[in-house]
Amino acid sequence: MAFNYFLILILTLVTVGCAEVGTISGGLKDEIAPKIIKSSIQNGTTNFKSQSIELTFDEFVQLVKPTETIFLVPQHAKIETQLTKKTLKISLSNDLESNTTYTLYLNAAVKDVTEGNDSLMRFTFSTGQKLDSLKFFARTSDAFSSRIKSKITVGLFDSLNAEKPIYFGQSDQTGIVELSAIKEGNYFCKAFDDKNRDLQIQKDEAQDWNFEPTRIDGTSNDTINLLLSSPLQPDKIKNAKILAPGLIGLHVPKGIEINGISLNGSACESKNYWRINDDSLQMSIGNISENEMQLVVNSDTFNLRQIGKNKTMKLIPKNITGEKEISNTTTFELLDIIQSIDSSKIDVLKLPDSVKVNFVTNFYQNKLTIQPQDKNVKKYVVIFKDGSITGLTGNKNNLTKTEIAKKEERELGSLNVKLNKTVQSGILQILEKEKVIDEQKVLIYDKPIVFSRLNPGEYAFRIIEDLNQNGFWDPISPENKRKAERVFQFSSPIKVRANWEVETTLEIK
Repeated sequence: MAFNYFLILILTLVTVGCAEVGTISGGLKDEIAPKIIKSSIQNGTTNFKSQSIELTFDEFVQLVKPTETIFLVPQHAKIETQLTKKTLKISLSNDLESNTTYTLYLNAAVKDVTEGNDSLMRFTFSTGQKLDSLKFFARTSDAFSSRIKSKITVGLFDSLNAEKPIYFGQSDQTGIVELSAIKEGNYFCKAFDDKNRDLQIQKDEAQDWNFEPTRIDGTSNDTINLLLSSPLQPDKIKNAKILAPGLIGLHVPKGIEINGISLNGSACESKNYWRINDDSLQMSIGNISENEMQLVVNSDTFNLRQIGKNKTMKLIPKNITGEKEISNTTTFELLDIIQSIDSSKIDVLKLPDSVKVNFVTNFYQNKLTIQPQDKNVKKYVVIFKDGSITGLTGNKNNLTKTEIAKKEERELGSLNVKLNKTVQSGILQILEKEKVIDEQKVLIYDKPIVFSRLNPGEYAFRIIEDLNQNGFWDPISPENKRKAERVFQFSSPIKVRANWEVETTLEIK
């Protein structure tokens, strides 16, 4: 098992005559990594003038991807390697810069030929009379959740657009990384989750950039917070699938305008497709009888197949009424556009005495509502008898019974939330067991934000600083030199009790 190459930065030099070595467990077998018994360079060497380094090990070894596992920082020279028996020769392709401190890393670059144990080694040396001794500290965490992120590469770059860092390290289990032996100067700090270990930031990797240079001169050892997020990737219409018996669902990214939809060459009317959230769309199959279907959305084409038994599936009305619904109206959803309703085949029975009550029903697209005429009815059962609902596909429903129990106001509580200071534009979310149950925009900090009809329990809060007011959190955008929008987490629980109004203030620091 190979350690990630950045862990070497947290190892401590134990001698001044050989490389720093860490061993990796090999279970009950040979656990001892190859040791250097002779070296042409020592840790802490100054006035280094050679163009090669030779290391002799105590056993025969093999090289493992040397172009990836052996590297020089700063990367002022290319490295060539030659292994002869137990001796590894590392050649530098050109002269190093004068009065500069370098560190040579061997990250699991050598293994013994039997058990395959590898090791981590480091040599720090200078081409001048002294070693650079400045340090840099950073802490890495997730930009949205604020959770600590370990094994994150933190690099110092000589320019904003430089592809590889001059100095780098990796955060430990506490999210802290320390870079040492740094030369005084201005650097651009970037953090990234370098899973392919190429020391370059890929567009889809979690990352954070400081778009302004950081001066490292020994006057400050403050720890810089780096908040990582993955940039938004180009998205497209995809994942079309049949929702039997009468709908098709597909992913349509927010912001993409639908210019036209056709199914088997026939244009789909706008009333027969609709968004169900920011990035999902549903549409009607209609009365198409073919098993094979070709769906065209804008310029994207999807080939779908409806198997025989799915075409004749019975409709099932599903209760989708939100818990915060105040009225006694209940909303049902079906996987088909509703063609007609036979109200004579629907019963609404008041509970607990099962007395029939009058009701009103309405439907649009694939949703229908049932509303008892008696507003005081909070507990009732809705019975859909066979064939009470007919879909556009011609399919009908079987007998179903759904019990509805609307909570009284006295069974619920509310929260009045104030902020100690304003945010330019934000979204306040209330969470129950880390699940967002409601959210509201934050524009005026001295006016309470009310969350009503809450079930008794404990709640936490989160504020997203929505600077561009697009209604959702935006990750980092290196192209626009824009860091991830800030997120304030308030994890201390606030308890809500039935028939109580609780006031709380969130302290934004």
